[in-house]
Amino acid sequence: MESTKCMSEEELELVCMEVISNAGEGRAHVYTALDLYLGGEREKAKKELETADGYLQAAHDAQFTKLMAYQLEGGEIKFQLIILHAMDLLMVASAERDMLKHVVMASIKE
Repeated sequence: MESTKCMSEEELELVCMEVISNAGEGRAHVYTALDLYLGGEREKAKKELETADGYLQAAHDAQFTKLMAYQLEGGEIKFQLIILHAMDLLMVASAERDMLKHVVMASIKE
């Protein structure tokens, strides 16, 4: 009988910290973009959002390639609150970025 492989706590924490770190950095760039936008610097805000995109993509890649793909390949991941925190932060940061992108891009077209 084949046993299911289980991700170690340490490995899980490292992946979650990668997601949290990149999502947090991306979110910080979103708020910098918001400050730039409110200060009338629309083009700089757009560039700052592009920087945020890179960090949020890195967080998403870690989530997908290191957690979701692991489970899809039959691996087991035991639930820990750090997973919830990582996914929540990524989701919130992505939603805030998407909302601000719509505002900034609409104002640049004006």
